[in-house]
Amino acid sequence: MRVLYLCFILLAGIVALSTGCSRSDNSSKPDPAASSPSGGWASNEKNPAAETLPPPADPFSDADKSAASMPLPPVLPPPEEPAQEEAVDRDAPAPAETEPATEPPADAFAPPLAPAPSEPPALRNPLRETPPPDAAEASNPMRRPQAPLPDSEEPNAARPMEQPSGDRSSQGESSVFPQPPPTAPPDATKTDAPGGEHAPEASPSPPAAETPVVKAEETETEKEPFDPIKENGPIFVGWPRPKLSLVITGREDGYIEPCGCAGLDRMKGGLSRRHAMIESLRKQGWPVVCVDAGGLSKGYGPQAEIKFQRTVDAMRKMGYDAIGLGINDLQLPTAELVSVAAEPSPFVSANVGLFGLDAGVTAKTKIVEVGGLKVGVTAVLGKSYHNLLANNPEIELASPEDAIAQVLPALKKNCNLLVLLAFATKEESIALGKEFPDFQLVVTSGGPPEPPREPLQIPDTQSLLIEMGEKGMNAVVLGLYDDPAKPLRYQRVPLDSRFAASKAMYRIMVAYQEELKRLGLEGLGIRPVSHPQSDVNGPFVGSERCKSCHEESYRVWKKSGHAKAWQTLVEGDPPRNFDPECISCHVIGWHPTKHFPYKTGFLSAKKTPEMLDVGCESCHGPGGAHCDAEDGSDLALQEKLYEAVRVTKEESQTNLSKMCQNCHDLDNSPDFNFETYWPKVEHYEEE
Repeated sequence: MRVLYLCFILLAGIVALSTGCSRSDNSSKPDPAASSPSGGWASNEKNPAAETLPPPADPFSDADKSAASMPLPPVLPPPEEPAQEEAVDRDAPAPAETEPATEPPADAFAPPLAPAPSEPPALRNPLRETPPPDAAEASNPMRRPQAPLPDSEEPNAARPMEQPSGDRSSQGESSVFPQPPPTAPPDATKTDAPGGEHAPEASPSPPAAETPVVKAEETETEKEPFDPIKENGPIFVGWPRPKLSLVITGREDGYIEPCGCAGLDRMKGGLSRRHAMIESLRKQGWPVVCVDAGGLSKGYGPQAEIKFQRTVDAMRKMGYDAIGLGINDLQLPTAELVSVAAEPSPFVSANVGLFGLDAGVTAKTKIVEVGGLKVGVTAVLGKSYHNLLANNPEIELASPEDAIAQVLPALKKNCNLLVLLAFATKEESIALGKEFPDFQLVVTSGGPPEPPREPLQIPDTQSLLIEMGEKGMNAVVLGLYDDPAKPLRYQRVPLDSRFAASKAMYRIMVAYQEELKRLGLEGLGIRPVSHPQSDVNGPFVGSERCKSCHEESYRVWKKSGHAKAWQTLVEGDPPRNFDPECISCHVIGWHPTKHFPYKTGFLSAKKTPEMLDVGCESCHGPGGAHCDAEDGSDLALQEKLYEAVRVTKEESQTNLSKMCQNCHDLDNSPDFNFETYWPKVEHYEEE
């Protein structure tokens, strides 16, 4: 019996040991999902293909992802001659100052290797490469005229030049880059774009990855959520990865960021959005070259100089390769220009010499190598602006034609693509393009506020005229391809709220506002002047002085947004309550468009707290004499001074010195409509 019991115990131990081994073997087996050929979401190892493009932005529509992932054709061979001294190698990643883009795997976009030729081939031109003779006229869109767009599709009334042909879905306003989902109801429509321009109808957007919905700014009345894609159209639809993407801007005119007073999401422009757009291209692996036709500045004085410095800092961080000189830039002190344009300088001009054409302060040409191509850039200032600089002995000017003729041969010899930046009228730019047809692209500062939907072809040439609009509200992006049927694609890019803010640009804006605060009005050279009505109306006295006699009007004002105008500057991010360009429309006693104070008007929140906000005298003018007369008994004087400060509804719409649109202009209040806004401040006095 004891032997039988021991056998039973031994048998139980063997069974238990066998079961434990079986469980140990099962737990060590790999997870089928983790070992799937594609890596699978259960894999502990990172999938490099999944990290190639950072979610959620995707510049390609779903239908074109297969094309985007195809390898590029072989890159073009280098030119025979070495690049000139000012050549810049841009085949490296984005500059260190920019926010780094995620690097794709080494072979993600690698072209197939080709054997090295025994002899260097002749220099090729990617936009003028001719297909075999029997197919040239049939397949080259750069050689076939196209009927101009109907007037209803283009805000420019006069379109004397031919349009390059091609698929509008890829050349015009079309794409999803980046694309938040629509937030407005499907039947909602809107016809006026931010800035007052008519927005073209947006084509239906392909599905896109979800991104945070852009919320409208809080206002007194609830606004429909703003959808920038619906308002301004999708971008880059159907674009495969280009061999080279050329970003073109200009005519910023000092508008480094949208005002934001009436809803930042509804406004276009700003360095922050521009940087975000450029970085989004780089993060998709697009080779990028950035050029600007000039016109960074607006006005003169210390604030304009500080803004110019900060703008150039920002453009360096964005990786700009070439920047022209506009007329307002050249009206800044020459020494200031030289200090900002010190090496490494992005500025280029063939016919403008700071302290002389031979001083070498700025290069006459720039050669940028990227994507296997060499892009040659030069810039000129049009003759129509030369007389404005005639009295400045520190700037030497040459004829644009003579200057171009001097630098063009070297550019032709060493570059695949030639770009002329012309800060000139549209007519002069066209004339230069005709005289020098070797430039495939002529960028002009002339033209309307909004760039056209399609590039214009300069008559009798194969060159394109590129207009970039004004105030930095848009950029133009050109994509170059090794595709004889479609060597170039064009996209007008509205810099709207689809683009997130840039941290690098935010830091520059903070530094800019802090410098204005440190200097103060006195350090900025801002001095009060006499108000043109002060002889009759007397001094400014503030809105509280009006309350005792105009109780109902004061109550209406107190409930309006005007009574909170100063606080919007204080609560800005960054705050703007030391910026004269912002202060002027948010206080009493300043010129709203020239940005200077009147005597007895606002000086600071501490010195003149009674002048904060948009008060009674912002519209009615200084009221000190009127108040004093009402305290007296001279009825004739009371009537005279009452009439001096009275403003009718009609005057608010038509009188240049009293009209609402001095502050509620297209830049600061793009949705302003007098009939809609007037009821919010409407007030009358009994006769």
